[in-house]
Amino acid sequence: MIEISQYIEVNLIGIVQLLTILIIDHRNHSKGQSDIHQNFINMIIINTTILLLENSIYLLRGISSANIIAVSYVLCCTAFILHTWFGMQWFCYVIGFVYPRYQLTKSGRIISALPAAAASILIALTPFNGWIFSFSHENLYCRGPFVFLTFLVDAIYLVTCTILLIKEYLNPNAIRRRSEYLGLLYAPLPMLLGCLLQICVQGLTAIWIASAVSLTLIYLEHQNEQSSRDALTGLYNRRQTDAQLSWELARKNTNPGYLVVSMIDIDEFKKINDTFGHVIGDEALICVADTLMDNFRKTDFIGRYGGDEFLMIGHIKRAEDAERIFKRLKHSLDTKNRSGEHPYSLSVSIGYVVCDRTSETVSDDILKKADERMYEVKARNAKKYSCCSSEYSGIISQM
Repeated sequence: MIEISQYIEVNLIGIVQLLTILIIDHRNHSKGQSDIHQNFINMIIINTTILLLENSIYLLRGISSANIIAVSYVLCCTAFILHTWFGMQWFCYVIGFVYPRYQLTKSGRIISALPAAAASILIALTPFNGWIFSFSHENLYCRGPFVFLTFLVDAIYLVTCTILLIKEYLNPNAIRRRSEYLGLLYAPLPMLLGCLLQICVQGLTAIWIASAVSLTLIYLEHQNEQSSRDALTGLYNRRQTDAQLSWELARKNTNPGYLVVSMIDIDEFKKINDTFGHVIGDEALICVADTLMDNFRKTDFIGRYGGDEFLMIGHIKRAEDAERIFKRLKHSLDTKNRSGEHPYSLSVSIGYVVCDRTSETVSDDILKKADERMYEVKARNAKKYSCCSSEYSGIISQM
């Protein structure tokens, strides 16, 4: 039988581990965070708080004072309620990961919070009915008849997230590579193992130290993800973009339709920098990056290739579909310019190449061709959106 002191020591290790992640993350991310990153931080805070609450309950164990028992009820209720909302945060994290351009609506957030909210109400009533847990006169914890409901809530969130991740893992047109989905599929395994052990063994508490291991794995995966991102725009960086193009070409024969690769350059970006300064220039880069994210499809890969150049890689059913994609981008930029929200006007020059799935091509050839097309457009019409003819491997697209 594991001694209480050993539980406390193990929990302290988990607390130190999670606090270390929080400190490192705070030092590396002083500015505002994305929703998905905030979900991760929330999980770290919840996990750390629960470990602290567990240790407090252990320290009060066996003290039979009525006031101490009341405190134990409060601590345990808080831990169980946080337990259910941890699952909700995990669900939001996975949604943000799988669909990076999708924002949960207010009704969507309410629906996704219903399992956690219902469980929280049951837990809050537990001191009066003992449904989830109770404490004996000796202040010893006992499971209630409906304690399984808290694990059921976890299962609802976990199974839903797993289905979404597997679905995208098997999706040939997924925005991320399969290895990225595998990281999140493997990460919850320690927590799942801890949950099963805690269900099967009375008196064993293993979920939250196991969860600390899971969060550490997610953090390492997150750090790997950040290393592939451009710090200013949040798009993929050049190294990851080159790797993505090589990967797309390697699997091109497995996908129906066509592969489109476009080089996008901001017109007269140097003039924006010289006129308004580099801070406004950075804002212009971010504005274009956001516009690309808003107007291209969620399955399109978008990277900052260098300076004021961006690269888009996507799949289309027909070669002519590329025209519609870039027209939508043109319309969005025109709308932004008419709104007058920026002191500058934005236009881009685009050169693109469309490849069929049977063509034998290499990434350098495609990039060179797209770059040539882009500079032809830039030379022909410096401040107006245009897209030249694109021809590659027998596929011609006019715009």
